[in-house]
Amino acid sequence: MMKIEAGLKSAQQKCQAAGVKLTEKRSAILRILLAENAPLSAYEVVAIYNQQHAQAMQPMSVYRILDLFVDIELVHKLASSNKYVSCAHLACSHEHQDQFFLVCKSCGATREIAMSDSLAAQIKASASDAGFLLSQSQFEISGICRQCGE
Repeated sequence: MMKIEAGLKSAQQKCQAAGVKLTEKRSAILRILLAENAPLSAYEVVAIYNQQHAQAMQPMSVYRILDLFVDIELVHKLASSNKYVSCAHLACSHEHQDQFFLVCKSCGATREIAMSDSLAAQIKASASDAGFLLSQSQFEISGICRQCGE
């Protein structure tokens, strides 16, 4: 519960800095993502929201909120699964580094890891040497988590 409240407080500050209001509905969507241990699709978020609230929310509204959250770096969108996960460093005060995600192929558990500056620079240099300009530096690595491997 502490993680959720700290995340919401940090989100409020980031929203203010971005000139965006953290409305009740936006806060509820972020609370859902903060409470989950695995990434969720927009439709999974809709289902959870609609179970918890008397007034249903439409998928398009959830997509808009999630896109806004991605833009202001409150959540990450995983390209491999088209799912969303709250930023693991949401309540941190330090500057965020490039990150990569470890995604379990068995259970879907996802772990966000900060990428070292040297690794990020090496990846960007390798891409540049190949004549490729990176548009983003979010990477996903699939494997089996410790729990599924036991």
